[in-house]
Amino acid sequence: MKPIKYIEPSSIKLPILTERLRIRKLTREDCDNIYSLCLQSKTNDWPSGWNMSKEEASNFLDWQINKYERFDVINDMVPLAIELLEDSTFVGHCHIGVIDELKETEVAYGISKQHRGNGYATEVAVTLTNWAIETFNLPYVVATISVDNTPSLKVIEKAGFINNGMKELKNYCDEKIAFNYFRFYKDDFNKSNES
Repeated sequence: MKPIKYIEPSSIKLPILTERLRIRKLTREDCDNIYSLCLQSKTNDWPSGWNMSKEEASNFLDWQINKYERFDVINDMVPLAIELLEDSTFVGHCHIGVIDELKETEVAYGISKQHRGNGYATEVAVTLTNWAIETFNLPYVVATISVDNTPSLKVIEKAGFINNGMKELKNYCDEKIAFNYFRFYKDDFNKSNES
């Protein structure tokens, strides 16, 4: 097997297109979109670590955009916007990147409350995982889902990930909690491309 490869950021092919979605780099124009997701965390509709003021959300966006300088999914993370292909409506946020405690590359996704129930999360999980495996020659990608997040558990299983038990990891509030630990292997990606 070829080793995991470093890709020069300028040669990364984005956006990533699905049948209905565009997965693209975040821009400063996304400030209101990111803040909208932050507001959803106040009603427990988005991870609590996103509970921020408008100024904090703006700084958070800048921090995310700076990740494109290295575009390193092996030692860091790369955040991306999710929008509808037909009209560019912002529907969510995703990332591909390392889980520090595991030293493994993870796919993560979140769809804004008003756009859930349309299969977008599964579409993103499948597409971003396959893109990362192919682009960076990863042997596998992981997903960690909190035990109480039933909708996301269904998404990741539909996306073809295999449950590998539980892991205790830190959450956004730096508390250790139990997560379901899933993997999707390169061989699974190759099999799906053959059919």
